[in-house]
Amino acid sequence: MGKGKNVMNPLVDWSFKFLLGTERNKHNLIGFLNLLLMPQDEIVDVRYMNNEVIPASPELRGCVFDIICEDDKGDKYLVEMQNQSAVNIRERIIFYTSRLIDRMGARGEEWDYIDIKKVYSICLMNFTYEESPKLRRDIILYDKNEGKPFSDKLNIIMLQLPCLKAESMTDCSMYYEYLLYLLREMQKNMKTIEQLKAEVSATALSDATKEVLYKFLETADVGSLSEQERTQYEADLKAYKDTMSCIRFAELKGHDAGVAQGREERDIEIARAMKAKGLDLATISECTNLGIDVIEKL
Repeated sequence: MGKGKNVMNPLVDWSFKFLLGTERNKHNLIGFLNLLLMPQDEIVDVRYMNNEVIPASPELRGCVFDIICEDDKGDKYLVEMQNQSAVNIRERIIFYTSRLIDRMGARGEEWDYIDIKKVYSICLMNFTYEESPKLRRDIILYDKNEGKPFSDKLNIIMLQLPCLKAESMTDCSMYYEYLLYLLREMQKNMKTIEQLKAEVSATALSDATKEVLYKFLETADVGSLSEQERTQYEADLKAYKDTMSCIRFAELKGHDAGVAQGREERDIEIARAMKAKGLDLATISECTNLGIDVIEKL
């Protein structure tokens, strides 16, 4: 990388939540939602909510969201970043969305569901999950017999980042593609913040949209972090690189051996490699979908 401000990798768990899930960088989340959803009434403010949902009984599974917020109309937004492919990614996002809707319920006979607001579940994936992947899929409740939407309360947006084919910002067409392009280039860590801002400046975007992208880049300056924040970022970056390295190792091992590994066998190879790197069991379980009891025995 040339001289200039060093940009953080936005796909690392810590930096993703720092850039979009902190009060001081709330403007990034608002800008992202507006670019992605293009709402008729622009989102001007959001309130972060508790990202943990406790199950109604011990037998049910709870969940912890990456980022959850609501706007001044009460509409809810769940934003997830997934780096590791999972066979059940669609089921996972449906479960999370359903729990978010369930969270709106109230006790008492007088409650009649009128308080249910719109829910948007947005999942950014650093992988593809289907045979014919698309960059963006919008899923809603749909009446297939009538050929029209059944309700606008449930909205799921799946973004498969490897499907972004833009080689430069001039190849982007949709507003949200410009931000996804920046995320990808920041992950590569081959350009400085100044270089990326120059690319934004050269586009025909409006000044307001450029400002959204400029602010996002400015808050991604590693040099602007406190000593504690930088330590947290670098630790999580190392864990991210170790995880990606373990995944590539397992995939190459299966390929070189000429073995068409099943997903479970592949996950076991990844778990072994991650465990050898000293990563914690909870992280390994999240990345492989293997139970902690299984990982302990490897």
